[in-house]
Amino acid sequence: MKDFKSIFLLTVPYCTHPDSLIIDDDFRTKSTFRPVLSLALATLCAFLDKYKTYDYKVKAVDLNTEAYTEPGIPIDISSYPGLLTDTIRNNEYDVLCISAMFVFNVKWVEATVKLSRKFHPDAKIIIGGGYPTLFPERCLREHDIDDVVIGEGGPTFLHILNKYNDHHDPKFEKKFPFERYASKNEKGEIVISKQRHNFINLSDLPIPAWHYLNIERYFKRSGDKALPIEASRGCPYRCSYCCTYLSWGRKIRYKPIENLINEILEIKKRYNVETLHFIDDNLSFSKEWIKEFLQRIIRMKLSLKLMSSNFSVKHLDKEIIDLLARAGMGEFGIAVESGSPEIQRRINKNLNFDQVRKVVKILKSHNLHVHICWMIGFPNETINQINSTFNFARELKAHSNQFLTVLPYPGTQLFEEAKSANLLVFQDDCLDKFDNRKCDYLKSDEWNYDRLQDMIYDANIEMNFLNNPSLDTIEGRDNILKYFEELLLKLPEHIIAHIIVGYLYKQKNFYSEYKKHYKSAIELFKNKKLNKTFVKYLSWDNPIIKDFNQFLKRRLE
Repeated sequence: MKDFKSIFLLTVPYCTHPDSLIIDDDFRTKSTFRPVLSLALATLCAFLDKYKTYDYKVKAVDLNTEAYTEPGIPIDISSYPGLLTDTIRNNEYDVLCISAMFVFNVKWVEATVKLSRKFHPDAKIIIGGGYPTLFPERCLREHDIDDVVIGEGGPTFLHILNKYNDHHDPKFEKKFPFERYASKNEKGEIVISKQRHNFINLSDLPIPAWHYLNIERYFKRSGDKALPIEASRGCPYRCSYCCTYLSWGRKIRYKPIENLINEILEIKKRYNVETLHFIDDNLSFSKEWIKEFLQRIIRMKLSLKLMSSNFSVKHLDKEIIDLLARAGMGEFGIAVESGSPEIQRRINKNLNFDQVRKVVKILKSHNLHVHICWMIGFPNETINQINSTFNFARELKAHSNQFLTVLPYPGTQLFEEAKSANLLVFQDDCLDKFDNRKCDYLKSDEWNYDRLQDMIYDANIEMNFLNNPSLDTIEGRDNILKYFEELLLKLPEHIIAHIIVGYLYKQKNFYSEYKKHYKSAIELFKNKKLNKTFVKYLSWDNPIIKDFNQFLKRRLE
């Protein structure tokens, strides 16, 4: 019997595959791809190290971060196919484990499987992540894959490896039942094992094994000394657009505080990180847990910045926000999604807008950066309801807003509602189209792709740029100047960013920089397509725009 000892874990790119990109010159659709190291890979490697009783030799590569070249230089997505080919060809392994985060990663999965079968025809292939969790049967039917991990990966992954080697570990098998996987039986029929037991106890998780990834090179090339971290898994809420419950369940599970503190100390000591980014769905759900954890962090007096993308306003109050601020949490991401009470009810979000206002006010009183996520274009949403969202965003005056069109993600209640109402623009098996960087998902009698794109970009220019509340204070202006200068390294053709940077330098009496950026904006306006995108903003009643127009008038006289 062949031994399957050499294990290679690979995260495929979670950007759009170049073959799926829509080629156009609309500046509004341009974005920069800035991945962080894969917590999934680091966690899987650590789990194998702790629980394996067979002589597995493990190697891991996060292909996403391999494309960084130097700080400030955007990743070139077109480099990934070549990187993928070289990575598969140049690594020897008996088992390839593919981590595919999103459904639209399907083309990357196809390419990876084909390359593996070409260069390593006898190797087994396992896949895990968001895509196979939603579509385990499709993964086995459409790709030449041996086994699929559904949801939480550690125990199931090790069970599959042990199965390949006919290795039995009674102690491990008793602690972690073998479930949540899909494979083919001897007749070639697809067999899916459903979950019968509880999700993993997070006290059983070891500290992520970041040393398996090229962490120092990532820090050097990206310019970011930041790592993701998780304190909990699961969310009890039933927002119609969310499918994370399929991976983590409805019940919130927390790591023991002592374990999490040790993890933070280990990461800080070993890698000298500057920022830890909590990726939890709802970090502050348990007030008792979050209070005890934050009080421990405060007493430790760590020189460390904390971030979190997902706070629910339902679980934030003055006491918790004060503790979070004292612990080093400088940026708060909250998801409001819609400013329409009717849409709030329809998507099962059910936020109290007065509570949202109160939380944002408290956050601002602590001089904390407030980032709010919004979505427009829900099934059967009206233009008036969409405008309610923009109006609420204007009222809240967050330091940054993320405006996205609704993505009816496969596996969600929202997707099923849109499909049953015949509102999907394309077939549900066109998985590479389910990319949140695109907009043409749903049909409507009131709006179309172009109109939503116009509304979103206008709101972005208005609230994130020209009327950003950071412009109201000296400290805020310094922070936003740095942000927009970094943005121009990635998007040097962003005319409004040039205008704001020039204006801010003028306020600081740095006249050479002020004139340089205003002149850059004028030159960029000579580009017809850029002119088409940005010229309308020159008619807006805004002091920054007025100052630039006066400069432009003097240049033309």
